[in-house]
Amino acid sequence: MKIAIVGLGYVGLPLSLQFTRSGVSVLGLDIDAAKVAFLNQGRSYIKHIESSAIAEAVKSGSFAATSDFERIREVEAVIICVPTPLNKNREPDISYIIDTGLCIAPHLQKGVLVVLESTTYPGTTDEDLRAVLESGSG
Repeated sequence: MKIAIVGLGYVGLPLSLQFTRSGVSVLGLDIDAAKVAFLNQGRSYIKHIESSAIAEAVKSGSFAATSDFERIREVEAVIICVPTPLNKNREPDISYIIDTGLCIAPHLQKGVLVVLESTTYPGTTDEDLRAVLESGSG
């Protein structure tokens, strides 16, 4: 099985490594090219994640990072782990979720599972993200 995890921060990167330990091939997607390059070199940028864990996953071929959203075509599932910072009213800003949906939708294949892991309010997946994915993917 091959999955994509979009957003390789404090949630997405540890989740990626746990999936690789479970025998799943992970394609990590992030818009930060420097972060992608760092990870593909087997280096960590998060204090509590050892570079050796990333290097092992990269070396085994079970993890690769990219900024190329067209590669979504290669996977069976997509897990979205992007930030949802709170606005002045302490409501989550879902713009990163919507932007991610716009980036992945044109490349989704029929039957691919999309999971929203980002912290947000109830209904975001069904009411907001789903509409973006369906309209962008056909």
